[in-house]
Amino acid sequence: MKKLKQTLLLASALILAAALTGCGREDGKQKGTLNTATSGDAAGESDGSGDMSIDEYIETYASDVTLGKYKGIEYEYSVAEVTDEQVQEEVQKFVSSCASYEEDHESKAKIGDTVNIDFVGSVDGVEFEGGNTNGSGYDVTLGSHGLIDDFEDQIVGHVPGETFDVKVTFPEDYGQDNLNGREAVFETTLNYIQIEIEAEYNDELVAANTSYSNVADYEKSIYDSIAETNEAKALASAQNFVMTSVMNNATIDSIPEDEVLALTNQIISAIKTEAEGYNLDYETYVYYYYAFDDPDAFYDYVVSVCEETVKEKKIVCAVAKTENITVTAEEVEAYVAKLAEDNGVTEDAIREYYEGEDLMYYALAEKVMNFLMENGVVTDAEE
Repeated sequence: MKKLKQTLLLASALILAAALTGCGREDGKQKGTLNTATSGDAAGESDGSGDMSIDEYIETYASDVTLGKYKGIEYEYSVAEVTDEQVQEEVQKFVSSCASYEEDHESKAKIGDTVNIDFVGSVDGVEFEGGNTNGSGYDVTLGSHGLIDDFEDQIVGHVPGETFDVKVTFPEDYGQDNLNGREAVFETTLNYIQIEIEAEYNDELVAANTSYSNVADYEKSIYDSIAETNEAKALASAQNFVMTSVMNNATIDSIPEDEVLALTNQIISAIKTEAEGYNLDYETYVYYYYAFDDPDAFYDYVVSVCEETVKEKKIVCAVAKTENITVTAEEVEAYVAKLAEDNGVTEDAIREYYEGEDLMYYALAEKVMNFLMENGVVTDAEE
């Protein structure tokens, strides 16, 4: 499942934790069950299933929190304008994606050409897994450094139909023990050189490749999409500033370290599972995807993010308790429906994706965030 967009401000740890779906709980209860027992208008009292009611949840996380200033926070809300250049940039990407190609079987390959090749890789005369295109062809633009070492340079000057050896050395940190730092030979065949035929941008091209019938409607859709993105960025920036200010103004006497540790370990476990899915060891995956060359430093970073996540949860609940903000079961269901709609998935998928208590908290956090924004003060953006 794709990562879900959030409709409220959430710490990045919860985004990472979203990868932890589909697992059962230790008590045998499946994730995604909502406690919808009612207590007045609130989301309910505990039904004995292990999930807390909203009142219990707020009371638990609001403990040990002394709020400072949380109303009247000044913040900027400035939405960037959409420029013609931005629209035309997206148009050009679309036109490029519609380009067609002819095969050149006569010219010599040169830097800048996109070529189609097949290869069989071996180390010490023994083929290795993943080093054979099996005749399916592989496109690469010469000079893009998309292949290891100087592989692409050794294709330059060859003519389609030729088969030749490409000798390279794998990086020491390639990520596969049998290949790290090893010299390899790739028996390579240059199949053809791609000659791009640029598409003509007109109503016919738009109608054939989009849901729009003409250029004007298509460009308006691009404009609207960029405008929506800019608005979302402006809101997220303002929300982040307000929440950070409220957190900085508050005092939290204690953080539930067991919860921080559990969330940290869940995230690390999920990342290790992702690494296995890419046939990479954990250290290499963390380096390439998170830019950390020290797994211990990355672990400390995840811990710090999880601590901020739990702090934010405590602040949200403290504001909710002080201002008597709560959520009903119906509001939680409405939140689930909106989240599903925004991400193009079913409500059942959302319930499988998140635990019931999490959904209850997210709905509450959205109301609290809205309260903070409504009770804040919008200022003019500085030049």
